[in-house]
Amino acid sequence: MRVIVTGASGFIGHNVLLRAPREWELFAIYHSTPGLEEFVRRHGLTHVHPVRCDLTNVANAGELARRTGPVDACLYLAANGDPAKSADRPALDLRLNTLALVTFLEHVQVGHLVYLSSGAVYDGLSGEVTPAAPVAPRLPYGISKLASEQYVRFFAERRHAIGTYVNVRFFGAYGPYEPPRKITMRYLRAVINGQREFPIRGDGENLIDFMYIDDAVDGFLKLTAASGFSGTVDFASGEPVSVNHVVQTMARLLGADVTVTHEGRTEEYITFRTVDPTMRQRFGITPRISFEDGIRRLQQFLVREGHGAGQPA
Repeated sequence: MRVIVTGASGFIGHNVLLRAPREWELFAIYHSTPGLEEFVRRHGLTHVHPVRCDLTNVANAGELARRTGPVDACLYLAANGDPAKSADRPALDLRLNTLALVTFLEHVQVGHLVYLSSGAVYDGLSGEVTPAAPVAPRLPYGISKLASEQYVRFFAERRHAIGTYVNVRFFGAYGPYEPPRKITMRYLRAVINGQREFPIRGDGENLIDFMYIDDAVDGFLKLTAASGFSGTVDFASGEPVSVNHVVQTMARLLGADVTVTHEGRTEEYITFRTVDPTMRQRFGITPRISFEDGIRRLQQFLVREGHGAGQPA
């Protein structure tokens, strides 16, 4: 199977390349983040072809289409990597999340598309949600992700540039290769390095329904191979925890006594949780790694890779 993975130099992309079947021919698309070629070489990923491409650039997208030709599937991960900053730079967020996708779909022929959307489309809602819920996100990141979902549907149903598609409203992951600024990596490294006071924006009771990266990637790969379905699904652990709980659990697992304080406010204050059963019932995808086990695995990775105390991740 010939598969394009956009956003391949990112956190999820790195883990996809490591866990994807070796019999797949992967075109790993990246733009400006360095090091992907070295990552592929170091891990012996001979079935992976790194391709540098600015997906917002029409000429680049056309060149990509000529290089790959029609592909069986695409796992579309490319996006603005910092949702909170979308409030300050909405035009950039729209360009990276939506314009890039549209430009890609106008040029590359894809049999089956898995588009990584976000639980941020439920921004403003509270309690139980599913893809059937009426949504009207206020955060630009959620707005652009929702618009992108609709463009995917347009290119499938009106343009017929896509055979089938899955819009995955993903609630997040943590694990190896996560950016240092992200909450799990940032807090875990801080505890390891001896920090004992943790200021948290807002009251810390906003929910995170993330999963360990191995569970997330295995789900994405299964969806990538599962053509024949078109629609929108939620993908979350099903066991949301508060930001306060994240810090306290890390501290307990590392045997540290920490103090949590609160200040200001956060752009993403989540009080909703998904009850969509589609991933489990239709695709047989259920996250299995507990938060505590995931944190232990991430700690072991940091030690193994030399990113322990005093080391940059």
